[in-house]
Amino acid sequence: MIKSKILSLILVFLLTVSFVLGGCSSKTSEPSSKLSEKTSQPSANATTSESKIQITYWNLFGGGDGVIMNEIVKEFNKQHPNIEVKPLTLEWGDPYYTKLITGVSGGIAPDIAISHTSRLGELVEKGIVYPLDEFDVKWSEFNQNILNATIFDGKHYAIPLDAHPHILYYNKTLLKNMGLLGDDGKPLIKPGPDGFIEFLTQIKEKAPKGVITMALPSAGEDPYRTWWALYNQLEGPGLLDKSGKNVIINNEQAKKAAEYVLNFFSSGLVPLNLQNTYQLFQAGKAVLLPTGVWFTSQLDKTKGLDYGAMPFPQIFDKPATWIDSHVFVIPVQKNKNEDKIKAAVIFANWVVEHGWMWAKAGHIPAYMSVLESEEFKKLPWITDYVKAADEGVYLPQSSKLWPIKNALVQDLDLIWAKKVTVDKGLEKAVQDMEKILNR
Repeated sequence: MIKSKILSLILVFLLTVSFVLGGCSSKTSEPSSKLSEKTSQPSANATTSESKIQITYWNLFGGGDGVIMNEIVKEFNKQHPNIEVKPLTLEWGDPYYTKLITGVSGGIAPDIAISHTSRLGELVEKGIVYPLDEFDVKWSEFNQNILNATIFDGKHYAIPLDAHPHILYYNKTLLKNMGLLGDDGKPLIKPGPDGFIEFLTQIKEKAPKGVITMALPSAGEDPYRTWWALYNQLEGPGLLDKSGKNVIINNEQAKKAAEYVLNFFSSGLVPLNLQNTYQLFQAGKAVLLPTGVWFTSQLDKTKGLDYGAMPFPQIFDKPATWIDSHVFVIPVQKNKNEDKIKAAVIFANWVVEHGWMWAKAGHIPAYMSVLESEEFKKLPWITDYVKAADEGVYLPQSSKLWPIKNALVQDLDLIWAKKVTVDKGLEKAVQDMEKILNR
C-alpha cells in the first residue's frame, strides 16, 4: 500500500517536471523560429521582454546625418516590437574603426555597424566582419556599381545603404543674374576642358564684388576628389595594379588631371588658401561648390539660398567622379548568436528598403526601387544628381586604402601650393604610397 502511494507520487512528480521543462523549452526557442521564417519579414507578435531581441548598432553619423538616422531607428523599433535596435554614435574617422576592430578582438563588438566601402578591405582582411551570402538579402535590387565595391572574392560582406559622390552645387540666383543659368535651371557650361574654364572666367568677370567663382580649397579632400574625378574622366588606369602592391598614378592621365586642377589656382580663377568653403557658399559668397552630397541637408536649411546640384561636370572623355558609400556590416562575435544576426539583417534590409528616409541627408539610396518611390521623388535636388551613383569610380579594394589615400592627398597638396612640380609631386606620391603598402 505504502509502496503504491510512493510510486504514485513519483509518477506525478516526473510528469510535472516534464511539463515545466517542455514549457520552458518552447518559450526560449520562440525568437529563433520566428526570425528564421524569412529574414526580411520579422514577426510582430512577440512583444514580451523575454522574446524581444536587442541589437546594438554602432555608427559614425554626426550632425544632421545623426538626427535623421536616429529617427529611422526610432521608426524601425516602433514597427518591429520583437526587435529593439540600440544605436551608439562614435567619433567619425580612424577612431571609429579602431574601436570597431578592438571591439571585435575584445569580444564586445556591436551586433551591426556602419562602415565606409573604402574601409571594407581592412575589415575583411582582418576578419572583422562576417560574409552575408547565407542571409535573405535581395542583392539584385541594389545599384550594381555600389554593390560591386562591397564584394570580395565573390562574397558579399556588406549591405549597401547609400552612395555619396563628389558633385557640384551652384548658386542659381547669382548664375541667373550673370546670364549663365539656362531655362531648365542648370548652369550653361560648354563641353570640354576649355568650356569649363570659359565658364569660370565668365563668372569671375561678372560676379559681384566679394563673390568668388568656386569654393574649392587648395588643400585637403575636395581638390583630391576633383583630381580623382578628372583622372577617371581621362580613363586613367586606376590607383593600384592587380597585385595591389604597386601604385600606377604616375602617368599621362594623372598628370593632365593634376595640371587642370592646378590651373584653377595658378590662373587666379580660384583663390589660394580658401578657408570655410561651405560657409562661403551658404553666405552667397561663392557661385560654385564642388564637394560631397552630404552637404545637401545643410543647404536645404540655409535661409535665402536658392541653390542647385548636379553631378560633377563631364570635362574630359567620359562622365566620372569620386565616390564612397555607407554600408551595414555584421561584426564577428566572440559568442555567435544567430538570432541577433538575423535581427540585424532584418534591420539593415528595412533601412535600405526605406532609403528615402536616409536620402533626406542628401545621400543617394543604394536600393534601386527607392528611386521610384513617391517619397524619394519629392526630395529637392537629390533626383538631379542621382545618376552620379553610376558615374562614380570607387577606390580599389585594399586593407591600407585610407593610409595611402592620406599620403596621396598630402602630396597633391604640395602640387596645388606649387611647392613641387606636377611630375615631382606624383613621383613622390607613388613612393610614399608604396612605402605604406610594403610595410
